[in-house]
Amino acid sequence: MTAILQLPAWLGAILAMLLAIAASAVPFVLLRRLLSDDLPTKTRDVAETVAVRIGTIHSLILALVFAEAQSTHTNLQQEVSKELTTIEHIALELDQWNGPEQGVLRGHLAAYVSAVLQNEWHASASLRGSREARHAYNVLDMGILNLKAETPPQQSLRTRMIVNMDELQDHRTARLSLAHRGLPSLFWWMALTGFAIIVGFFLVFPANLVHIAILSVYGAYTGLALYFILALSHPYTGPASIDTSVYQMVLEDELKPD
Repeated sequence: MTAILQLPAWLGAILAMLLAIAASAVPFVLLRRLLSDDLPTKTRDVAETVAVRIGTIHSLILALVFAEAQSTHTNLQQEVSKELTTIEHIALELDQWNGPEQGVLRGHLAAYVSAVLQNEWHASASLRGSREARHAYNVLDMGILNLKAETPPQQSLRTRMIVNMDELQDHRTARLSLAHRGLPSLFWWMALTGFAIIVGFFLVFPANLVHIAILSVYGAYTGLALYFILALSHPYTGPASIDTSVYQMVLEDELKPD
């Protein structure tokens, strides 16, 4: 299912709509030929009423899940921004540290950022994150804790760095948690089953061009909505993937070797 996210956004959206149209209009045209057009008017009225009620529930489910996926994606972006801001604070404080440990600690911080980019920024990363990122963080944390602050400015810097390291861990944990908050498979069963039921109720109507067009529009819009939900629920890849260039910019601009 996620293979469609590897395509350009416009192509993936069009393909999703075409697939939904094919799954709705084509069965409607083929199966309608096998059915009689002489259905009682009351039967069509009942089918229309039930279809509207199921369609309303189906639309509500799609809207709620879309809102949840959008909210999770936005929160993840915010946690990434907070993590990067904390990294920049630590980098600035290390620049202000005038002890011999400065270069080593900057290297540990750069190793952490590199590990996040290379080993942690993909969908298969575990909820605990990559072992390389955890190791780089622990080494940096111990290095800051072991700093010998001999002057009041150094004491203040060390305290601020310890606080920032705790915040960095909190933001990293939140980022990993949000990135793995995917949609349960039950939702996709609900979405596809509701779509199929509504398409099925169209079988009580004749297969004329107007009905085929109406059903195609419904299928296209539903396919587009499902594509957007799928994209938002995969923040590490596809058109809704979160930009990682800011991590690279921090490495190149603030943590490059002197």
